[in-house]
Amino acid sequence: MKKKIKSLLFAFILPVLPVNALDIPIEDAEPVVILGGGVGSLTSAIYLGRSGLSPLVIEGPTPGGLLTQSHSVQNWPGELEIIGADLTDKMHAQAEANGARFLSEEVVAVDFSKRPFTITTRTLDGTDKITQMKAESCIIAMGTKPNFLKIPGEEKYWGKGVTNCAICDGSLYKDKVVGVVGGGDAAVVEALYLSNIAKEVHVFVRKDSLRAIEEKRAEMLQTKPNVKIVYNTTVEAIGGDEDGVTSVMIKTGEKGVQRKFPLDGLFLAIGSTPNSSIFQKALKLDDKGYILLEKDQQTSVNGIYAIGDIVDPVFKQAISAAGDGAKAALQSQQYLSDRINKLVVKKEPVKKAQPVISNKVIEIVSLEQFDEEIEGSSIPVFVDFYATWCGPCKKVAPILESAAQTHAGKVKFLKVNVDKFPSLSTTYDIKAMPTMLLIDPSGNVEERHVGLGEISDRLYQI
Repeated sequence: MKKKIKSLLFAFILPVLPVNALDIPIEDAEPVVILGGGVGSLTSAIYLGRSGLSPLVIEGPTPGGLLTQSHSVQNWPGELEIIGADLTDKMHAQAEANGARFLSEEVVAVDFSKRPFTITTRTLDGTDKITQMKAESCIIAMGTKPNFLKIPGEEKYWGKGVTNCAICDGSLYKDKVVGVVGGGDAAVVEALYLSNIAKEVHVFVRKDSLRAIEEKRAEMLQTKPNVKIVYNTTVEAIGGDEDGVTSVMIKTGEKGVQRKFPLDGLFLAIGSTPNSSIFQKALKLDDKGYILLEKDQQTSVNGIYAIGDIVDPVFKQAISAAGDGAKAALQSQQYLSDRINKLVVKKEPVKKAQPVISNKVIEIVSLEQFDEEIEGSSIPVFVDFYATWCGPCKKVAPILESAAQTHAGKVKFLKVNVDKFPSLSTTYDIKAMPTMLLIDPSGNVEERHVGLGEISDRLYQI
């Protein structure tokens, strides 16, 4: 009955577009679809859920957004200090309790030229299944992506000593020498975190001073005995061997003196670029790719709203994204109310499906168990090195469980928490997460796959 009423309401506005020539399945139009899974998105979802609109949130590849990479959030109202992932988990649970629904896919295309709007998504489990959906209103909260140096060795050693996330990979560099590239707040935060883990932290700053807005953090960094700030310096190239990064080539001073600088790892903290490429023909953007706003959070298309870092080249704060999210939700609600003279029929909240945990995936609880599982195996053994705070690791988990169920008795799957067993990370030279190894009974590594994409591809080939 609800579906019939909803169809009549939407038919009163505009007819649903026909299925395209690719015969991609198109769902019924959603009242509001939120693109992105960060703090701004979750705030919008909470507000819209409480209004009865049961928004659909397309989380993208980083559920919880960039805040999940912060080990210590100290400026969120009401929280003296909280882990970023814990904060977003609480917001996710609150949104879900109020009727928000979550979809673990990424947006690959949009069409805002006709109503209802069309949103095209792709699955993130390695199957790359494409789906289209209709939406009466849309809130864009897709944030930004980190910038790269684009220098020799950066791509070659990515995941082998080069990274852009200290909270993700910092624990792998305990008592080692690392470098941080950048002079802004992001670089200061990364260096402070690494200073509690690494033997030495060298911060390479292109200009003659730090550009950090938070002066207290910058002052704290300069008092750290194991932190050295190298001004007027650029990183020209990254060098290494088959095991990973061993050095960087830097150029310092007005004369541009070059020298080789020994390092075990390099962390990039050089700004970010808006994830707005799919909106270039759909919305008005500024010259840097940020979405332009016309009234509060409304974009150049009525019914489409944008929030957070993708519209904010200056502040880039979680709390400002949350404020944007609240405003966009209220604007979207008013837009729908004006459009059909009443709120869209409320959907029944969808309960989150409990994850299916396969008893075929073996969680390692001791070094002795690890040795026994490897040495006593007559079948191939895949070992997943992961961390509880690693976003991509969470994406790998259900794929690993599915593969374990499918190939039970033919392939063995182990999981190793790198925080609990750092010695195994050292033994097997784990430099980034997630990393999956194929290990023979003698303990030799036959295959190494790093990152969600490589691991997913390999599991689907088994």
